[in-house]
Amino acid sequence: MIEFRNVSLIFDKKIVLNGIDTTIKKGEFVSIIGPNGAGKTSLIKILLGLIKPTKGIVLIEGLTPKEYISKHKVSYLPQQTSINWSMPLRVIDIMLIEENLRAFTVFKKPKKHLIQKARQVLDLFGILDIENKYLKELSGGQKQRVELGRCLLKDPEILVLDEPNTALDTVFNEKMYNILVEEKLKNNITIILVSHDIGAVSRFVDRIMCLNIKLHCSEKPENIDYVKLASALYGSTTNIVIHKNGCRSCQFYKTQ
Repeated sequence: MIEFRNVSLIFDKKIVLNGIDTTIKKGEFVSIIGPNGAGKTSLIKILLGLIKPTKGIVLIEGLTPKEYISKHKVSYLPQQTSINWSMPLRVIDIMLIEENLRAFTVFKKPKKHLIQKARQVLDLFGILDIENKYLKELSGGQKQRVELGRCLLKDPEILVLDEPNTALDTVFNEKMYNILVEEKLKNNITIILVSHDIGAVSRFVDRIMCLNIKLHCSEKPENIDYVKLASALYGSTTNIVIHKNGCRSCQFYKTQ
């Protein structure tokens, strides 16, 4: 269980987060939504121990973030990638490199079972055909799929994704959500996904955390009053469209 206990953050005399008090259960798929500047990225950086809150505490299974991460597998996909895409490496190479680029040389090749596992993940994300393509040749969407694949390859207990679908096309966007749901169910992964796309995530996640400096709601999608939510987060003139099976006017429509 992840516990946020009265977490607040003040940066440069500005209130970024104010009194966040909530829990995320193990194996839960949660989406944090809100406008730009709402504090979404700051909240997950506090969760990951990358920044300290001005007030309050975060506990993961009773441990501080740094204590937990030192003992357990946590994958994090930030908005800004840490990969240098100009490196003379192939897709399969970057999948097998550890985050600190440790011990990757032509004299120490990965074991066969690791290569097989990496190929299975590439296949899951529909990019097995580019395993021997060089990083500098990839499109933005292909890079994003590679990074998502690297996150899952680590078999994380907690997966944190900060707007992971920004470079994905509309067709793969839904496939990504389905992959995450399947992995959650299969491996009991706790998934925290930051998104602006409330209309889409509402079909897939267990709970939506509505954040705009304060936590305005933390509910199952079906229990949210979206009219009040739109007013609280985005202003009274904003309308939220929720996608469901049978929504013929958009890419999420599925024929029977």
